[in-house]
Amino acid sequence: MGEKVPHAILNSWRRCQATGLHPDKLDFADPVELDLDNELVRMAQPVIEHYRPVLRDTKAVLLLLDEQARLLLRCEGDAQLARAYDRAKAIPGVCYSEDLLGTSAGGTALLARRPVRVAGSEHHARRLYPFTATGVPILDPLTGHARGVLTISCRNENEHPAMGRLAREIARAIEQRFLERSTARERTLFEAYLRTGDVPSLRPPEETGPLLRELTGADRLLLEEKAAELIAYGKRAAVEVVLSHGRVATLRSLPRTEPVGVVGVMAQVRIKGGPWRELADASVTPEPALLERPSRPLPAAVNTPAESPGHEPKPHTGTDPWLFLFGEPEVGRIAATARKRLRLMYEAMTEIGQTLDVARTAEELAEVTLPEFADMVTVDLYEFVISGQEPCPENMELRRTAVKGMRQEILSVAAGEPVHYFASSAQARCLSEEQALRWPDPRDPGTGAPWAVDLAPAAGFPAGVAVPLLAHGRVLGVATFLRAAPSGSFDDDELWLAEELASRTALSMDNARRFAREHAMVLALRRSMTPWDVPESRAVEVAHRCVPAMTGARGDWHDVIPLSGARVALVVGDVAGRDLHAAGAMARLRTTVGNFAALDMPPEDILGYLDDLVRSLDREKAGEAEGRRTDRTHGRVAGSGADATGTTCAYAVYDPTSQRCAIASAGHPAPAVVRPDGSVEFLDLPVGSPLGRGGAVFETAEVDLPEGSSLVLYTRGLIGESDGRKRRLRQALAGPGRTAEQTCAAVLDAVPPAHLSDEFTLLVARTSATPADHVACWDVSPDPAMVAQVRAEVDRLLAAWGMEELGFSTELVFSELVTNAIRYGKEPIKARLLLDNSLICEVSDAGETSPRPRRAADTDEGGRGLYLVAQLAERWGTRYTRRGKVIWAELSLTDRDRLIGS
Repeated sequence: MGEKVPHAILNSWRRCQATGLHPDKLDFADPVELDLDNELVRMAQPVIEHYRPVLRDTKAVLLLLDEQARLLLRCEGDAQLARAYDRAKAIPGVCYSEDLLGTSAGGTALLARRPVRVAGSEHHARRLYPFTATGVPILDPLTGHARGVLTISCRNENEHPAMGRLAREIARAIEQRFLERSTARERTLFEAYLRTGDVPSLRPPEETGPLLRELTGADRLLLEEKAAELIAYGKRAAVEVVLSHGRVATLRSLPRTEPVGVVGVMAQVRIKGGPWRELADASVTPEPALLERPSRPLPAAVNTPAESPGHEPKPHTGTDPWLFLFGEPEVGRIAATARKRLRLMYEAMTEIGQTLDVARTAEELAEVTLPEFADMVTVDLYEFVISGQEPCPENMELRRTAVKGMRQEILSVAAGEPVHYFASSAQARCLSEEQALRWPDPRDPGTGAPWAVDLAPAAGFPAGVAVPLLAHGRVLGVATFLRAAPSGSFDDDELWLAEELASRTALSMDNARRFAREHAMVLALRRSMTPWDVPESRAVEVAHRCVPAMTGARGDWHDVIPLSGARVALVVGDVAGRDLHAAGAMARLRTTVGNFAALDMPPEDILGYLDDLVRSLDREKAGEAEGRRTDRTHGRVAGSGADATGTTCAYAVYDPTSQRCAIASAGHPAPAVVRPDGSVEFLDLPVGSPLGRGGAVFETAEVDLPEGSSLVLYTRGLIGESDGRKRRLRQALAGPGRTAEQTCAAVLDAVPPAHLSDEFTLLVARTSATPADHVACWDVSPDPAMVAQVRAEVDRLLAAWGMEELGFSTELVFSELVTNAIRYGKEPIKARLLLDNSLICEVSDAGETSPRPRRAADTDEGGRGLYLVAQLAERWGTRYTRRGKVIWAELSLTDRDRLIGS
């Protein structure tokens, strides 16, 4: 199966379709003039300059976009690359907004508020198809607002796996500068504010202007976020905030101090045109109920002197209606750290476990945690997890499954190699004790060295965490997170975060392991039930393909069944469901079809019996589910898988003597016919309902298939629900003179299995016709004297075919069959002799009574005819037609000595 489309891209496509954006009509709008000296540019430029040497060694371009997805800065590696992006209109002022340009790394990442990779045709605008880009939103660490987008772009052929990691690293560095900023403008604004506040004439009257309670919810939220930023600084600062309806508010922060330092910060707000009340007595802390925003907890009151120099304290009533927030200086930093960790958890929830593949899940854990949480990550899993088996002594060896991060060359064990840890290592203790271990541990000063890392040499990574991958009480492996010296050690919260990430990853891995195990069982069952070698037949040349899905195994099956009279039955079915039950149902249905086909039943009757069987299977499973409704051992409901109702099947019988094919369908896709001239036709058949619905009436249709035609049967997975796939199938089938194998190969080339989300079965039968001189027919009148004439005709025909040695056996068989038809059958009576892979004797009449062989007594004069037929023929039987029945017998052409001796 091909790579799954990311949710962010899929959602973006849906938004583009909903707004009517057409890929061929999308192009860049004219650039607009922007202020390139804004706050985002000032924060980003030092970071970009720091990483400029890295970009020179790549064929990539760095783009900085603002909160409206307009291009602010562009940094490229070489001049040739710059000219290419100039031609693509990647110049400052151009807007990459999704509502203008459709899906793109910049615009989509801004809307999704998470990193987004867009490659080639994933772009909505065809102009961007040649490029691959990774966009990472730059989020304010305190408020979570998107300040802009950092994008690294290149041509599709130049993409490198490190591009995404580099974009994240640069974006996070810019976010860190936002967190630590304290500009001169803010200090100047605060001092100017204090100067104007000391002039009584500039103070507006208290009884005029809007109150805080009159602001909208959005304005209140914006003021709260800005106030949280000011509190995080822990010092005097002021900032202007533009509100709705053109109003402007000024926020200022006043630290509360004690001899030990700053213990709290007050944030006041003043709306221009509204009242302002000076904080008269900072030693009085207002009660929460008296605040305009009372939902935030307040610390205990502390006694501190007033902050303004030369400002005498005034009597205070105990309330300040303009006090907006009050908190500790570190609250903002803690909030920023918590927001960062929540974002990491969100990315882990959306990125880890996207595929049912153990190795890929391990890589996803490493990719999510780099470089935000760790500088290097290794994931080591037991062999039974990787192979999708149950644990046993033979598969309990650790193997490195994923390793990502900086300086991988220092590791002594590469990905895919076995790992052996010393008993004293953190990883070995982590696995044995089933708990996370870190180094250095601040609670244990004796673990300051990286002794716990069993990765030689581990120089340069002094801090680390080893976390067991636990799922349902079973250890699957160990994940190790390492940090370089500048990143610092792991604290208690980060240790908990590592455990949570490992727990989520382990559950996804265990699900993938269980899926792999069941998938292997289903495939093994299917392989044991699938006819890899079809029986030899002169009627048709057969080729087939069975392509399993990567995300589940359904019960697709096919069969080629030789029938009497040189005919052949072609069967293709598709059982509903994707589990072991579906494979079991497929096995039972295939066996049933083979048994009913051996009885030479018409196609519509066979589908009717299959419909009854599917309903009985579902009743059995419903009873099983009811009996296992409560799993007392695990205290949960035990499911029983999907039922078989909805199974589809097509059953066709081709007769090479008449070159006609009888087909019946139970909800199955229409078969295709490739005529000898290469034209393709999808048959318009009466399609009954899928099996298991009950009350269905199936019909059989007959079509002419001249010699050299190809009948193509397939399951729904080949075409899905797309008309485009059906058109591609028609184009692949078109063409004269192809063998069945060539037709199969053409279909797989036109519809590659890697692009399919479901398994499919393909069966191609190229028809042949029985030569006219290999068929002889006689009309037999109900006269015993006709037996001798038929025997004479048989002798003459066998002589012409050069098979005189089979004359005695064939005469004896025909004599018995014709005699029974004359005695017990009804007119008209016909006899036919066919030369195919065997010598086929047939006698038909209008009666419906079938003869039964029995052992005659010693004194009986008759009753031994059919017994002799059974001894001489390789096989024999009866098939019913719309006008009576046919008694047939086949004589082997490869065992003539036995027949002559008889």
